[in-house]
Amino acid sequence: MPVAHCVSSIAGTILVADANFCRLLQRSHDELIGASYRSITVPEDIPKSAQMLQHLVDKAAPTRLHKRYWRPDGSVVEVDLLVSKFADSGHLVSTLSWIDEESPLQSPLRMWKAALHIRHLYSLRIEELGRELFGDFAGLILLHLYLAEAEGRIALVPDIAAATGLSDGSLRRWIAALGQKGLVRPGTGVVQLSDEGWKKLERLIAAALQPALQPAL
Repeated sequence: MPVAHCVSSIAGTILVADANFCRLLQRSHDELIGASYRSITVPEDIPKSAQMLQHLVDKAAPTRLHKRYWRPDGSVVEVDLLVSKFADSGHLVSTLSWIDEESPLQSPLRMWKAALHIRHLYSLRIEELGRELFGDFAGLILLHLYLAEAEGRIALVPDIAAATGLSDGSLRRWIAALGQKGLVRPGTGVVQLSDEGWKKLERLIAAALQPALQPAL
């Protein structure tokens, strides 16, 4: 399952969109920035989207919503959303996932959804505290690698840098440090979790699903 991210105004105007969001809707970045959610949502789903916007609570747990978007060719794609509201910045942060037969899921669905939820919470921490106060870039990088492998994607250094907001130099230093810990297998432009790194991420994600039942690492 591929994953996309976007940031919009509280009114639902798209402000920031990543490459997968453009891929999801089969529209260019320029077409999407400044567009209203109403212009890309299947008409029958607009009322529940509007209702969700009205009932979002500042800084509360993410709201889940299943809805449909239409594409320029007239086709429709169903997505699951996690949406959080930040009144201070006037932003909504959304994480979207959808089924894509060309990107088969390679890990159990429950674990993938848990990893996606953790990634969303990381995005909210950066939004709320500011990137300068976000202190878990190692975890963010490892989570990005886990999701990439679960979704059947190749994790390239430029993609990881874009996803984490780190400079190329900072990212490579983190990768080197994670490599020294035996958590990643750095390659020429491609980065993968090591077997040990994958096992540790699986245990951490499982602990997030059942915190009272999992032993400490």
